[in-house]
Amino acid sequence: MTAIFGGNSMNKLLAADFLGVSVRALERYVQQGRISVKYEKGKTRPTANFDQTELEAFKEELNQPTVKPAFETRQITTEQQPDTGKLTPDSGELARFDEVSGFGEIGVIEKLSGIIEALLGKGDSQPLVPIADKLLLTLAEAQALTGLSREFLRDAITAGNLKAKVIGKSWRVKRTDLEEYVDKLF
Repeated sequence: MTAIFGGNSMNKLLAADFLGVSVRALERYVQQGRISVKYEKGKTRPTANFDQTELEAFKEELNQPTVKPAFETRQITTEQQPDTGKLTPDSGELARFDEVSGFGEIGVIEKLSGIIEALLGKGDSQPLVPIADKLLLTLAEAQALTGLSREFLRDAITAGNLKAKVIGKSWRVKRTDLEEYVDKLF
């Protein structure tokens, strides 16, 4: 498709095809100011025209390889442990292919998730409390407990049927108020 209008301009469909992106992506580039567009009067409505030389330069920019920052893996350097062929949080090693067959795929996933949870849990100063034991709930937690949608819960709050208060940046609902509201639904 090399139909070019006015010598060096393309319509929206041709420009998107030329760049190898969707029309919506092209529109986003225009909104972001990365590509300029000129609207000209058409038969029924204005038509968008893109400069071919600008599109060629932008295509080169899109085709540039993205450079991801390099990072080193975090090694836990405690005392050396004998190689038992099993993953331990202190070994600092990842599973090798032969270890996968020893644990099975689910075993490897469970081991890795245990290691990740142990590493993430070391820096937490706030204890994790299960939803069942919390007195104040976020809307997401209230949604998980009741099975009601966030929109339904928000509508109940704005209507005054469910007591809630904004604490910080989000709504909090007392567990007892939520239980009373759910009891009134049935």
